[in-house]
Amino acid sequence: MIFFVLFIVKIKTLWYKYTREYEKVILIMKNILIMGIGRAGKTTLSKMIKDKYHSYNLIHSDSLKWAMIRAKNEEQYYRQNVDKQKEFEHSEYFQKTLLELYNSLIKKDTNKYGYILESGQLHPRIVSKMVDFDNTIVLCLGLGNLKPEDMVKQCLKYDTKESWTYGLSEEYILKHAQDWYKCNEMLKIECPKYGIKYIDTSSDREKILKEILDTISFV
Repeated sequence: MIFFVLFIVKIKTLWYKYTREYEKVILIMKNILIMGIGRAGKTTLSKMIKDKYHSYNLIHSDSLKWAMIRAKNEEQYYRQNVDKQKEFEHSEYFQKTLLELYNSLIKKDTNKYGYILESGQLHPRIVSKMVDFDNTIVLCLGLGNLKPEDMVKQCLKYDTKESWTYGLSEEYILKHAQDWYKCNEMLKIECPKYGIKYIDTSSDREKILKEILDTISFV
């Protein structure tokens, strides 16, 4: 009987120690902003962080984009006019609205659970002006020196049923890859100017995302 009691006490002690250490990690975690180009692993990384640190609240910029579009009853128009959709989501107005929402949620987060914002629409210049770098981990995921054709291959390699590109032809995806390429080149130049870390995920993506996750663990 005494051994059973000691066993229970030991288990409770270990559980208490584990939960306290877990809470300590959560308390020192910062808010996280993951920006970058399409198909570079932003959504995958945000889910990995959320799975490891359950307290985080996750925001996808596309959710706000479509909410704003539907509020004006213009979803069909933007679905049919992809160029106009891109123009809207990359506008300074949308970017500032997204970051104002992000900042507002952080201010109201009295429990300090933390927020992850994942976005493919943000420009480093606007991020640098509106985000508190002291309390936010800002990462930019890109595809290094890949050309548009290689970006398509990368896209198809990591496609899942949840991906918006799933089932689309390579020719159609290539049209988007042309924009990804231009954006990627811009980010490689602009991110260092504003103190934002640009991370190349074009090869060994799983390993690189795991390394990022491990780094965040020790922030």
